[in-house]
Amino acid sequence: MNEYILGVDIGGTTIKIGQFDTNGTILNKWDVPTDRSNNGSNILKDIYTSISTKLDIESIRGIGFGVPGPVSNGIVFHCVNLGWGEKNVAEEFNHFIRDHYIEIKVSNDANVACAGEVYQGSAKGYKNVVLFTIGTGVGGGILVNGELVDGFTGAGGELGHIIVDRKYQLPCNCGKKGCLETVSSATGIVNLAKLKLKQSTNPSLLRQFDNFSAKRVFDLAKSGDALALEVVDEAADYLAYAMSLVTLTVNPELFVLGGGVSNAGEFLLDHIKAHYYSYVGPFVKNQKMVIASLGNDAGMFGAAYLVK
Repeated sequence: MNEYILGVDIGGTTIKIGQFDTNGTILNKWDVPTDRSNNGSNILKDIYTSISTKLDIESIRGIGFGVPGPVSNGIVFHCVNLGWGEKNVAEEFNHFIRDHYIEIKVSNDANVACAGEVYQGSAKGYKNVVLFTIGTGVGGGILVNGELVDGFTGAGGELGHIIVDRKYQLPCNCGKKGCLETVSSATGIVNLAKLKLKQSTNPSLLRQFDNFSAKRVFDLAKSGDALALEVVDEAADYLAYAMSLVTLTVNPELFVLGGGVSNAGEFLLDHIKAHYYSYVGPFVKNQKMVIASLGNDAGMFGAAYLVK
């Protein structure tokens, strides 16, 4: 009988499931809607039901789970987007498996996205990698010597909540002010742009729009709009500062940038590098930085990597 590894990326709207052979080649993938009713009590059952209708449970060698919350030693401490409090995912999932032994691994979704890029993406071949996922918020994943860093209470890799901004002190969803994601996420970039539009009378095509996206800011910056360029440069500066703190803590071989904002590509990387080296001083002079390549599938690949 063939043996398989499954990578399960649990999101607030959709659960992505990937079926891999034991060499890490993806064979199939599918989605399951995330049922957040009753504090997400049906989520693991729905995953089991979906898997068992497609595969013989005895053929499954292991399952990796990526979850949107802090994880330590396989214990999920709080997933706001799922309605979960503290949950032992492996223990609960084993209730459905019953007599079958399946190795189960669990980690934070940004950490598994980092592992996915190491497994089959932009960071393949590296063992010391830090991922910044820059979308609506900012997440992070840290891999040291091939091992994910969850930390003592699962806070390892919560890079979006490093305090970088003492100027605007914008409130973050975590309850603090000045977090990286308030000034460098897609939302944060729009925040910065609106602040600068209010604070100056400088001409900018952004003034034509009541509402606009981070992509609009980047597009105008690329075309030479001075105010948009100022916004991008400041957001990149905050990112560079956060990356320097991580550099002087774990000294990664490679930084990977993922999420929607990373679609700005080399334009964003160039602005980050313009500030980064002044923060890391004499210790790092040629840091590798790349854009993630697996997109929304990174979590599935990384969850499978947990097992492999």
